Amino acid sequence: MSKSAGCGKTPTLKTGNGQTFAVSGGGSRTFNLKVPDPYDNSKPYRLIVGYHWLNGTANDVSNGGGVIKSFYGLWDLAAGSTIFVAPQGLNNGWSNTGGADVEFSRQLLAKLEDEFCIDKSRVFCEGFSMGGSMSYAMACAMPEAIRAVAVHSGGPMSGCVAHSKPVPYFMTHGTKDSVCTYPGYGVPQLQDFAKLDGCTAPDPAASATAFEAALPKPTSTASACVQFEGCKAGYPVRSCLFVGDHTPSPDGTSGWVPKETWKFISQF
Repeated sequence: MSKSAGCGKTPTLKTGNGQTFAVSGGGSRTFNLKVPDPYDNSKPYRLIVGYHWLNGTANDVSNGGGVIKSFYGLWDLAAGSTIFVAPQGLNNGWSNTGGADVEFSRQLLAKLEDEFCIDKSRVFCEGFSMGGSMSYAMACAMPEAIRAVAVHSGGPMSGCVAHSKPVPYFMTHGTKDSVCTYPGYGVPQLQDFAKLDGCTAPDPAASATAFEAALPKPTSTASACVQFEGCKAGYPVRSCLFVGDHTPSPDGTSGWVPKETWKFISQF
């Protein structure tokens, strides 16, 4: 456990949407914050960053709606154990041009860690579609700060800086995805971190085709999950595929995706 500077402080920030954050170097960005009530400033909390999809908003993530509950269903499952933040992307997306979105995220995390009592060893990123790609970009750019990521139907759209450090990785993806088409999206990023995390089976050193072929195949009625073997201690990799199109939760708000995601994140 690594306590943040905010432990023992009375925070000035409160739960709320559309909060403004002045980014060092110019400009401002907004974010939504959700803090457990009651909040205990002597207790280091887990922090989860929830990134929205392209043409989605921070409100969509923090408020929930459609097939997802608040913060992709994790707010309820966390049961007061976790602080959540949903940043707002530029033009409702995460192009991360010149690393701008990673830098915004870096500064926002520093601000929250100064305001709240956060366990800096338990900071996570989760997102769907372009929000998933942003979570991947954060794992690439900030492995020293991000404990694990959960990527739902994502890809490489937010880029990935040269990287060599492991980060625990969880992926869900539909095999009939017509937006982030499978397996060209999702699987290469999974294979990337399976290699960095030292996993041996399914073998990330195999060709892309062989690697994908080794993943368990879902059916029309059941998802197929695999816990990778041989990974470095503390750096697990897990993948869950389903037969379906582009969605963060193929069977709705009370489905298996939030439960699988929370199971992965809460192990840390």
